Amino acid sequence: MRALRKTILAVAIVGGLITGASGCGVINDTVEGLTATGPATPDPPAGGSGSDGAGADIIVTAVVTSDAPQTGEISVTVDAPRDSQSFAEDSVELPFEHEFTVPTDVAFPFRGSRIEVDAGPGATWIECRILVDGEEVASHRAEGGASTAVCERRLQLGPS
Repeated sequence: MRALRKTILAVAIVGGLITGASGCGVINDTVEGLTATGPATPDPPAGGSGSDGAGADIIVTAVVTSDAPQTGEISVTVDAPRDSQSFAEDSVELPFEHEFTVPTDVAFPFRGSRIEVDAGPGATWIECRILVDGEEVASHRAEGGASTAVCERRLQLGPS
Protein backbone atom coordinates (compact mmCIF):
# COMPACT_ATOMS: atom_id res chain seq x y z
CA MET A 1 0.00 0.00 0.00
CA ARG A 2 2.85 2.36 0.89
CA ALA A 3 4.58 1.69 -2.47
CA LEU A 4 1.32 2.44 -4.32
CA ARG A 5 1.01 5.82 -2.56
CA LYS A 6 4.59 6.72 -3.49
CA THR A 7 3.96 5.75 -7.10
CA ILE A 8 0.73 7.79 -7.27
CA LEU A 9 2.51 10.78 -5.66
CA ALA A 10 5.41 10.52 -8.13
CA VAL A 11 3.04 10.35 -11.11
CA ALA A 12 1.11 13.36 -9.80
CA ILE A 13 4.31 15.40 -9.39
CA VAL A 14 5.61 14.52 -12.86
CA GLY A 15 2.20 15.26 -14.35
CA GLY A 16 2.13 18.64 -12.63
CA LEU A 17 5.60 19.49 -13.92
CA ILE A 18 4.68 18.52 -17.48
CA THR A 19 1.46 20.52 -17.31
CA GLY A 20 3.30 23.56 -15.94
CA ALA A 21 6.07 23.34 -18.53
CA SER A 22 3.64 22.98 -21.41
CA GLY A 23 1.64 25.93 -20.10
CA CYS A 24 4.65 28.21 -20.40
CA GLY A 25 5.59 26.93 -23.85
CA VAL A 26 8.76 25.05 -22.90
CA ILE A 27 7.62 21.72 -24.30
CA ASN A 28 6.17 23.25 -27.47
CA ASP A 29 9.40 25.20 -28.08
CA THR A 30 11.48 22.08 -27.50
CA VAL A 31 9.37 19.93 -29.82
CA GLU A 32 9.39 22.64 -32.52
CA GLY A 33 13.15 22.97 -32.18
CA LEU A 34 13.74 19.24 -32.48
CA THR A 35 11.36 18.69 -35.37
CA ALA A 36 12.15 21.99 -37.17
CA THR A 37 8.46 22.84 -37.42
CA GLY A 38 8.85 26.17 -35.62
CA PRO A 39 9.81 29.54 -37.10
CA ALA A 40 13.08 29.76 -39.02
CA THR A 41 16.19 30.87 -37.18
CA PRO A 42 16.51 34.65 -37.54
CA ASP A 43 19.50 36.12 -39.33
CA PRO A 44 22.33 37.27 -37.05
CA PRO A 45 22.36 40.99 -36.23
CA ALA A 46 24.34 43.33 -38.46
CA GLY A 47 27.93 44.03 -37.47
CA GLY A 48 29.22 40.49 -37.45
CA SER A 49 28.21 36.94 -37.88
CA GLY A 50 29.55 34.93 -34.96
CA SER A 51 31.70 31.96 -35.75
CA ASP A 52 28.68 29.67 -35.82
CA GLY A 53 26.09 32.23 -36.89
CA ALA A 54 24.76 32.48 -33.33
CA GLY A 55 25.30 36.23 -33.07
CA ALA A 56 27.60 39.14 -33.62
CA ASP A 57 31.27 38.85 -32.75
CA ILE A 58 32.65 41.15 -30.06
CA ILE A 59 34.95 43.84 -31.43
CA VAL A 60 37.66 44.96 -28.97
CA THR A 61 39.55 48.07 -30.05
CA ALA A 62 42.82 49.29 -28.56
CA VAL A 63 43.39 53.04 -28.99
CA VAL A 64 46.57 54.94 -28.07
CA THR A 65 47.16 58.70 -28.42
CA SER A 66 49.91 61.07 -27.34
CA ASP A 67 51.46 64.41 -28.18
CA ALA A 68 54.44 62.54 -29.69
CA PRO A 69 54.50 60.96 -33.16
CA GLN A 70 55.23 57.46 -31.84
CA THR A 71 55.10 55.32 -28.72
CA GLY A 72 57.72 53.43 -26.81
CA GLU A 73 57.04 49.74 -26.15
CA ILE A 74 53.42 48.65 -26.48
CA SER A 75 51.66 45.43 -25.64
CA VAL A 76 47.97 44.65 -26.05
CA THR A 77 46.27 41.42 -24.96
CA VAL A 78 42.70 40.21 -25.40
CA ASP A 79 41.84 37.25 -23.19
CA ALA A 80 39.23 34.83 -24.51
CA PRO A 81 38.64 31.17 -23.61
CA ARG A 82 39.05 29.93 -27.17
CA ASP A 83 41.04 32.57 -29.03
CA SER A 84 43.27 34.83 -26.90
CA GLN A 85 45.05 37.41 -29.03
CA SER A 86 47.95 39.80 -28.53
CA PHE A 87 49.94 42.53 -30.18
CA ALA A 88 53.42 43.72 -29.13
CA GLU A 89 55.89 46.10 -30.75
CA ASP A 90 58.89 48.19 -29.73
CA SER A 91 57.15 51.28 -31.12
CA VAL A 92 54.10 52.24 -33.23
CA GLU A 93 53.10 55.41 -35.08
CA LEU A 94 50.43 57.54 -33.41
CA PRO A 95 47.54 57.79 -33.28
CA PHE A 96 47.27 54.00 -33.00
CA GLU A 97 44.17 51.85 -33.29
CA HIS A 98 43.99 48.06 -33.53
CA GLU A 99 40.84 45.89 -33.66
CA PHE A 100 40.50 42.35 -32.33
CA THR A 101 37.51 40.16 -33.19
CA VAL A 102 36.31 37.81 -30.45
CA PRO A 103 33.92 35.03 -31.57
CA THR A 104 30.81 34.62 -29.43
CA ASP A 105 30.36 30.88 -29.90
CA VAL A 106 31.21 30.02 -26.27
CA ALA A 107 29.84 31.10 -22.90
CA PHE A 108 31.58 34.23 -21.59
CA PRO A 109 33.58 34.71 -24.82
CA PHE A 110 35.48 37.79 -23.58
CA ARG A 111 37.43 37.61 -20.32
CA GLY A 112 39.25 40.92 -20.53
CA SER A 113 41.79 43.12 -22.23
CA ARG A 114 44.94 45.00 -21.25
CA ILE A 115 47.05 47.70 -22.89
CA GLU A 116 50.44 48.75 -21.56
CA VAL A 117 52.23 51.47 -23.50
CA ASP A 118 55.32 53.60 -22.80
CA ALA A 119 55.49 57.22 -23.85
CA GLY A 120 57.64 57.79 -26.91
CA PRO A 121 60.55 60.19 -27.35
CA GLY A 122 59.52 63.81 -26.75
CA ALA A 123 56.11 62.90 -25.28
CA THR A 124 54.66 64.81 -22.34
CA TRP A 125 51.67 62.46 -22.04
CA ILE A 126 50.38 59.11 -23.33
CA GLU A 127 46.82 57.79 -23.23
CA CYS A 128 45.26 54.39 -23.86
CA ARG A 129 41.62 53.39 -24.23
CA ILE A 130 39.82 50.06 -24.61
CA LEU A 131 36.57 49.98 -26.55
CA VAL A 132 34.23 46.98 -26.62
CA ASP A 133 31.74 47.15 -29.48
CA GLY A 134 32.42 50.90 -29.73
CA GLU A 135 31.83 51.64 -26.03
CA GLU A 136 34.76 52.80 -23.91
CA VAL A 137 35.29 50.39 -21.00
CA ALA A 138 38.73 51.50 -19.75
CA SER A 139 41.10 54.45 -20.15
CA HIS A 140 44.25 55.84 -18.58
CA ARG A 141 46.31 58.96 -19.22
CA ALA A 142 49.87 59.16 -17.91
CA GLU A 143 51.76 62.44 -17.74
CA GLY A 144 55.51 62.87 -18.19
CA GLY A 145 58.16 61.90 -20.69
CA ALA A 146 59.01 58.52 -19.17
CA SER A 147 55.45 57.55 -18.30
CA THR A 148 53.53 54.35 -18.92
CA ALA A 149 49.78 54.17 -19.48
CA VAL A 150 48.01 50.98 -18.47
CA CYS A 151 44.38 50.21 -19.34
CA GLU A 152 42.71 47.06 -18.17
CA ARG A 153 39.20 45.66 -18.31
CA ARG A 154 38.47 42.26 -16.78
CA LEU A 155 35.22 40.34 -16.78
CA GLN A 156 34.11 39.95 -13.20
CA LEU A 157 31.34 37.58 -12.26
CA GLY A 158 29.43 38.31 -9.10
CA PRO A 159 29.50 41.43 -6.94
CA SER A 160 32.31 43.91 -7.49
